[in-house]
Amino acid sequence: MVKLAKEQNRYCPYCKKHTLQVLKEDSKGKSNVLNKRFRHRQANIEKGYGSFPYEDPSHRSRGRKSPTSKKRNFHYTCKECGKSNKPREAMRAGKLEIA
Repeated sequence: MVKLAKEQNRYCPYCKKHTLQVLKEDSKGKSNVLNKRFRHRQANIEKGYGSFPYEDPSHRSRGRKSPTSKKRNFHYTCKECGKSNKPREAMRAGKLEIA
């Protein structure tokens, strides 16, 4: 379990100084039914591409071990200027608590 503070004192590249920043996890966002990925998947489901929508999950990793945790994306919002920025790398964590 990874616990992160909701407010942290971090460097703001816009203010060019250390300020208090609020941590928030990025959401997945809405899926768009017109984008190419969605249309391609729907075409495969409709025409019956092997066992496409319900494939065996063990074949997905092709012999390699699947990661047990997913990468979490965050963004920090500066309290002074209101602009948000992201850290360089996403953090890998199974369980996450923002307190």
